[in-house]
Amino acid sequence: MPGKISLQHLRYLVAFAEHRTLTEASANLNVSQPAISRALKELQAELGCQLLRRVGRSLELTTAGQRVLASARRALAAIDDMQRVAGEQSAHVLRIATLGAMAAGMAPVLERFMRKEPLIRIQIQHMAQDHEMFDQLRRGDVDVGYCGLVKRPRGLSITPTRPLGIVLASPIGTDLPDAVRFADLDRLPMVMPPLTEERRRLFDDPCSRAGALPDIVLESGDTTTFLSSIQAGIASSIMWDVNAVQSTDIEIRPFDPPRFHPVGFVHVSKPTALVRKLLSLSRKVERERERTASRQPTAPKYMSQVIELP
Repeated sequence: MPGKISLQHLRYLVAFAEHRTLTEASANLNVSQPAISRALKELQAELGCQLLRRVGRSLELTTAGQRVLASARRALAAIDDMQRVAGEQSAHVLRIATLGAMAAGMAPVLERFMRKEPLIRIQIQHMAQDHEMFDQLRRGDVDVGYCGLVKRPRGLSITPTRPLGIVLASPIGTDLPDAVRFADLDRLPMVMPPLTEERRRLFDDPCSRAGALPDIVLESGDTTTFLSSIQAGIASSIMWDVNAVQSTDIEIRPFDPPRFHPVGFVHVSKPTALVRKLLSLSRKVERERERTASRQPTAPKYMSQVIELP
């Protein structure tokens, strides 16, 4: 029977004891008086004893009620303590969701963040689809996401960062121009993501417009397969520029004209203190990068403000 007692029952009993009347307790809790009265009757029924008695026009706690009240206060204090401990623990962990190899794009911000907040532990969670990331953000299962900013997630905000450059990575000795057009990829052996991934659309759409039909020899969602296939001389692939420049034994070619993909952090409108620190550092990194880019006329232009999405 006591297993059916809820924290709400206990809180209503404590509120009644502190405010002495159902009217004042309901006003303090912002709930209706009948709801408190009903909860106290349920509590009496669950415990099988009388907690309240009427004295004149007032309600008072019985002796049993006083004892239950003391136990309720101890139980609520224990719950508050557990929540405080959990809050302290979560305040030292930053949970970031991202999509595959795209995670390398936030490395400059994370590096700055970890130097500034050495006691914070960062958890990177890799998602298969951006809608999975958005759902977890809305539920509070992750603190912030990092992904492409093509779709407009309902009820979330975004903080753009430097766009990721899209380059062609090929085996050494591949016969291609120094800067490639998508028409140059016609019949070129390629390893690519599955058709279900956003990265594949970034390749298929411009190829279709250019009338190119690359030879897709391998499809894989595992980004390590891409690099090993390129290094083995099997095929070329598109890659994010931040990943390509860190790879060895491959040739990297930009596209003509250069291609960039908008990315950034996705978060709730009122993020946690840790997320606010991360976003503040991100905006600082982007301002520094924009000052450098202003001295390079060919550098891509992008925005670094927070955008509220519907």
